[in-house]
Amino acid sequence: MITASLRRLARRLSRLLALGAAVVVVLGAPVRAAHGDGLPPLRATIFFQTPPANLTYSPTTPITIVLQVTNVSGAPVITTAGFGGDLFRRLFFTTPTAGTVTNTAEALIHKDSQPFFCFSRQRVLQSPTAIPVAPVQVLATTYATQFVIPDARQFYPLTASGRYTVNARIPLQTFTASEPTAVISDCDQFPDQQIVNVAATTGRQSFTVVSNSLEFVLSRFVSSGFLSPLVNDSACATPPCQTFSFGQVVPVKLQLLSAAGAPIGTATATLSVFQLAGSPPAVPPTMLDAGAANPGNQFRFDPTSSQYIFSLNTRVLARGVWRLDVQISDGSTRFDPTSSQYIFSLNTRVLARGVWRLDVQISDGSTRSVQIGLQ
Repeated sequence: MITASLRRLARRLSRLLALGAAVVVVLGAPVRAAHGDGLPPLRATIFFQTPPANLTYSPTTPITIVLQVTNVSGAPVITTAGFGGDLFRRLFFTTPTAGTVTNTAEALIHKDSQPFFCFSRQRVLQSPTAIPVAPVQVLATTYATQFVIPDARQFYPLTASGRYTVNARIPLQTFTASEPTAVISDCDQFPDQQIVNVAATTGRQSFTVVSNSLEFVLSRFVSSGFLSPLVNDSACATPPCQTFSFGQVVPVKLQLLSAAGAPIGTATATLSVFQLAGSPPAVPPTMLDAGAANPGNQFRFDPTSSQYIFSLNTRVLARGVWRLDVQISDGSTRFDPTSSQYIFSLNTRVLARGVWRLDVQISDGSTRSVQIGLQ
């Protein structure tokens, strides 16, 4: 009789084991953990290590980002084993065209991972299905970890030039130790082990730990940063690093180099301003140059010093704190997914006054042409 009962139990376990693969899909979506009330128990912080001047990274400058995660709850945190192993993949970059770049390798890494199941507790079969479980990891009250990403380009496809924003977004599941449906210590398939029910409806909470945000700029050129008389923001602890008199003409200078260190004078550099503090001017500043040396707010290139120079007229601004932005175009072609357009920045300084025809040859063999006049 006992043997027959064991055989029936074995057959039932075999049927449940056969159902395991089919149950994986069903268990994935319907049951959700309660979203955590209040702040997550962990805090994430990111910062740049040895950033360049003005946070402008050239093609040869590594984008080194440090990610720190600490337990700020004042108590141990129960989560699934392996937490923290791939935190370096949890950065999200907002691109210059408002797109998002992140690391998709994690989904591929875990695509074929098989879940664990608890089929019986204290020799009682679980009904109606087995319990999907995972090993436990307890983050101590003093838990703190740090990851140094030597160069973000190693893990993220950061190719377009322009201004980026980055932050970390880390998914976290926590489990309540006193809730027996969430933290299991009597599963027959995991003797003398503590596991967590990843589909628990009580005693399980889901958080997204979001870090602070950082801004930086990617350039196709090696930039010297702003030259004297300006002082780069990285030169002091609390920018702005210097003050000019209202009405003063401020020479804004910079130099662009190739990856090999040779001066480049064929780029187009355009100046724009953004007010950070103070009352705005009566008329929004549009033309920023003093005189006629910088038409269209474009820098002029001085071949003697190999510098781009702009004479900033502060009279069109107002008293306060202003940020100077320089947009640099090298004339390359790019596809803009937002407008579904191919864009080419034409540097007319390399041409001459007159009538020009622009020809665009498409890969299908066709050609598009347009005439423009330069005065």
